[in-house]
Amino acid sequence: MILRDVIAALERIAPLGLAEPWDNVGLLVGDPSAGVTRALVTIDCTREVVEEARRRECELVVAYHPTIFAPLKRVPHDGPVAFALAHGMAIYSPHTALDAAHGGTNDVLADVAGLEDRRPLRACAGANGANGANGANVENGASALGMGRIGKVTTDRRALIERVRRRLHVDRLLVAGPDAGPATCCAVVAGAPGDLLFAAIAAGADVIVTGEVRHHDALAAAAKGVTVICALHSQSERVALDAYGARIAEETFGLQVVRSELDRDPFVIL
Repeated sequence: MILRDVIAALERIAPLGLAEPWDNVGLLVGDPSAGVTRALVTIDCTREVVEEARRRECELVVAYHPTIFAPLKRVPHDGPVAFALAHGMAIYSPHTALDAAHGGTNDVLADVAGLEDRRPLRACAGANGANGANGANVENGASALGMGRIGKVTTDRRALIERVRRRLHVDRLLVAGPDAGPATCCAVVAGAPGDLLFAAIAAGADVIVTGEVRHHDALAAAAKGVTVICALHSQSERVALDAYGARIAEETFGLQVVRSELDRDPFVIL
């Protein structure tokens, strides 16, 4: 396949127009006219991951987090960007476009938490009802496009904590606020919620599932009786990688897609 055709498929899955204004999404490194036979999906594109991609004969790395975020003043010779350039590899990032997309990062995290009748915490402009901002058909009952998700749950907080721990395949979670009592409304935000934490509280969430929150935000939520469940930043996102890789393979009709074996959260809980 030609890289530009793969990019078109990636943009069908997560239209770049859905990304947050501050984000840096799309093709970050590479020649759109180059041939591609194999892609590696990862959360972070570290030097180890791009070396793994080369060993596994992947011409494309699809990295959820942008490898290039702020404007570059220099390209370190031992970094992932220099390695990719030297070996003719491409790097693409969907980041918040995938967060907002139907079936993307936040929808997968909402599935983890068991949300029903879900909707975005902050909908994308013009994205509601049966059609999203990209004009794609959205299945009946599916959430609109936007950041975060909020929906109904019928469980207790201890059971919800255990469900999240088990389905994210993590040994430990950070929990602020009550760890017992009924849960009726849950919000999820992959990564870090920022101001969406307070949007969730204002919308009536009694439980919020995310990756990480600021210290004082956790205190403020707990003071309101809201339970905040933190899995670590990328652990709240990594659960979506397999589904994302499968969709890439379906949309590209023949591109081989593999998941990184070296990608991992930089933090461990000892």
